[in-house]
Amino acid sequence: TKTRGRNASELSPMAARDEFETVARTVSASFPEGAGTAANQLFVSLQTNKGQSECHKDADRPTGDGAPKQMHQFSKCRHQLIAVALACVMVSGLAGCSRHFWRTQADQDTYRAISEKLGDPRWMLPRMDLTPDPRSRFFDPYDPDCAPLPPDDPSAHRYMHWVSKREGYKGWHKFGDLPTVENPAWLSPYACLLESADPVDGHAAVDIPKVKLRDCVELAYIHSREYQTQVEEVYLDALVLTEQRYNMGARFLINPAGLGGALADSTINRHGNQQARLRSGLGVQQLLPSGAQLSADILNTITWNLGSGTSSATRLAWSITQPLMNNAGRKIYLEGLTQSERSLLYQVRTMARFRQSFFTDVASDYLDIQSTQQQIINQVNNIRLLEEQIEIGQIQDSWQPGQVAEPLRRFPEGAVIPESLRDRLVYDEASRALKWTGDMTEEQQKELLAVSGDELYQTAAQQLIRWKTNQVVSLSVSQLITRLNRAESTLENSRRLLADQLDAYKIRLGLPPNIQLSLDTTFLNPFEVNTTELIEVQTDLKDFAKELGPDLIPANPGALRAPPEYAALKAYVQRLTRLRDDLEEYGLNQVRSDFAPLEEILKATESDLNSGSGRSFVDDEERKRVIADVARDLRLFRINERDFGQYTRVVKLLNDLVAADSLEELVMSLDKDSDGKIRPSELPTNWVDLPRVATIEDVTEMTPTQLISAMRDTAVEIREKLLQIAQGLQVVQVGLRTDAIALNRFTLPGRTDTPDIEEVIRIGLENRHDLMNAKAQVMDARRNVEIVANALMSRLDVRASGTLDPDGGANNDSVNLSLDFKTPIDQVAQRNEYRAALIDYQRQRRAYMEQEDRVKQQIRQSWRQLMVSRLRLEIDRQTVRNAALQYDNVATGQGQNNALSLLQALDSILQAQNALVSDWITYESNRLNIYRDMGIMDIDSTGIWTDDFYQMEGVGMSGAEPVTLEPLPVDATQTELPALSVPPIPPAMENDSND
Repeated sequence: TKTRGRNASELSPMAARDEFETVARTVSASFPEGAGTAANQLFVSLQTNKGQSECHKDADRPTGDGAPKQMHQFSKCRHQLIAVALACVMVSGLAGCSRHFWRTQADQDTYRAISEKLGDPRWMLPRMDLTPDPRSRFFDPYDPDCAPLPPDDPSAHRYMHWVSKREGYKGWHKFGDLPTVENPAWLSPYACLLESADPVDGHAAVDIPKVKLRDCVELAYIHSREYQTQVEEVYLDALVLTEQRYNMGARFLINPAGLGGALADSTINRHGNQQARLRSGLGVQQLLPSGAQLSADILNTITWNLGSGTSSATRLAWSITQPLMNNAGRKIYLEGLTQSERSLLYQVRTMARFRQSFFTDVASDYLDIQSTQQQIINQVNNIRLLEEQIEIGQIQDSWQPGQVAEPLRRFPEGAVIPESLRDRLVYDEASRALKWTGDMTEEQQKELLAVSGDELYQTAAQQLIRWKTNQVVSLSVSQLITRLNRAESTLENSRRLLADQLDAYKIRLGLPPNIQLSLDTTFLNPFEVNTTELIEVQTDLKDFAKELGPDLIPANPGALRAPPEYAALKAYVQRLTRLRDDLEEYGLNQVRSDFAPLEEILKATESDLNSGSGRSFVDDEERKRVIADVARDLRLFRINERDFGQYTRVVKLLNDLVAADSLEELVMSLDKDSDGKIRPSELPTNWVDLPRVATIEDVTEMTPTQLISAMRDTAVEIREKLLQIAQGLQVVQVGLRTDAIALNRFTLPGRTDTPDIEEVIRIGLENRHDLMNAKAQVMDARRNVEIVANALMSRLDVRASGTLDPDGGANNDSVNLSLDFKTPIDQVAQRNEYRAALIDYQRQRRAYMEQEDRVKQQIRQSWRQLMVSRLRLEIDRQTVRNAALQYDNVATGQGQNNALSLLQALDSILQAQNALVSDWITYESNRLNIYRDMGIMDIDSTGIWTDDFYQMEGVGMSGAEPVTLEPLPVDATQTELPALSVPPIPPAMENDSND
């Protein structure tokens, strides 16, 4: 009641009791958890004992003769009650509040301070909880205040129990021990649990397949140690701010001894009298914005004199101190709080900037891994093409064995080449060389040496034998095999690089590198320039010839072709029919649908080159080039479509003919006059569609053997034609899909055009969080100059203090007034600090200028690289088209044995495809960088950039869904497509065509 400025003697017993209860409630609410609980218990105890206390018994009846007596008793015991209350509070606070109380109180104050800084949408933060996600690898599921001991190094652990021949603390393990520092439950979603200190087996059992970018970002937010550290940095700055705010409010005093606690002492004087004393008190102080400091305290002393009784004294002290020069004014007093508020804002903006960089890094690494994966796919396809050409070359080598020659000045006189070697051995008089053509057996080697015993001849013959023994394959095939070996070595190195990239990516996500993780390949879909199904159809057509071809024709095309077995021909035609169906479904139909995305793109960009959701164009010239290329693709497609229709009729005819169970049944179905021969009038009406038959007049009567041979030759040639169609469709598909690959346009919100470099820089200077902080830090340095300069002033403090003795009356009260003045004589340290502050201010100015220049440089570099990558991609589209045409011409033309041309074509394909995906990834990485560097990358609550491309997880990169093929759009650059010229049907071919 005294602290409220009222005296109990002025109150009625009822009012006095209510006043005391109010004070008790105030004390209970004002103290921390431990002391507050004790004060509350005291209040409850007093309430419980109201009916037993004489001063409370009749409090509801304050009138009458008992009122003065009750008032006297209450006044008599109030000092003891106050002393007991304060003593109970102090005793209960001896142990202090619990760890849990202080931790939760710090969290409440800190989160409140952080939330106040999130008002600007440019640096909104979704999660600022210091506690990690329970799914996190580093989440601690145990009580943070009494956590078990983590695993320790055995050699270092012994010092906890025995150090320098002294026994250590025995209670270290009272909270238990952990087998691992990781969260033991983080592996539970992957059907395994980390139960031992060895994490190798547990981690290796984790398999996370086909992870999308969104999943990677989520994993990073859960497990990334770097992200958790940034959250903690924000928390730590907010923690400093809460202390600064606390210092501004009313604070309970803890000094001098006795205030905020209790001090007990005992003394014995020289006469042997013992005196015990207990001093307990409570004080409060307040700092004002002007720098003034106000303090007040209540000190209660209870003295026990043995033999003389007990005495109690209560004293109220107060003081006011106001600096007038040094450390005076709001500038000095509010500086700590001001800087803490600003520092927390800096850290919040740094966190927002970190989230932008964090997504950019995770996405860029994800794209880089995708690029490596696509390059591996390209290398595998390149190796497949090499192997096909090597196989073709080896077959051709077996048909046309190479010729070797050795110089021989003269052929031995009288020597005669035996009849068995005349198709192999010859002496060329013009070049004076002994030549051997074809392969050479051991028997032929003996015959060669037996031709003559002439020494010169024997030397030349031996050399011919060595040449043929060492000549396994031709030079062209040897070159292809060498390139194949090199390609396989490069492939293995690329796979090793991919594994290293994946391990580094796992660590960036906060995951162990020995888990099994694979990325989803959605981003690579647009770079599948040939569908897997079409490639498989082409492969099946080649394998088909190797599997069933030998049953129809001999391996050596120079040998005489015997009529095939009817069963083998029937199986061949039936398999050919199924392959024709596959080519129609996965070839013609698929390539037909590949025209649709480009058709949609060209329609959408008729009036605006940047409109539509798919690909855009830099200028009209680029769009005209695409229209011309697509028109050429359409012509090639129509030719293949027409040829396919013709060969389909032939396949149907053959399939109808082999429907008979045997050759005899087939002949009977055709031979109307039963003379054993098939005449033109007896042949099917569409017999002229057979490639081997030009006109009906060319066909005379045929025997069954001639009929089945003609059917065989037609079926073999149709397979070759279907294979050529498959290869032609691949060329068309490469061009269409390459031109349909869309770039994510670099635009500003609400616009479709590409901003120029100066506009981009201006936006970056306005929105970069780190640049905002750098600018504010210049002001921090300038304010610090004023703070340090204040220390150079003289010290002049005015202090007023006094004491009030409630028991002693006004005679014991005192008021003191003092003036403290100190001249700045020894100020060298302060002088140096001031000069250093001036230098630091200039440094901060220069640092901000440099930061601003760096921002401009980063944006300019990203902008230029973005523009260059866009132009490079357009060049890559043409390069891929030309490489596909080059390889098709070399592989299917007459010069397919030209190893140099073939290797150049294969290299061109591989380099062009790798450049295409690499430049696309480079463009997209720089697009990420420039939005980040501009500071306008809006990251949603899940950590994903709000850009449509990443929100859709890479869907729609090629612009449109497949639809039915329609004519190309008409515009000023292409009035109509040229009429398709139908080439004449090839004339009948000789019987030595190759399969």
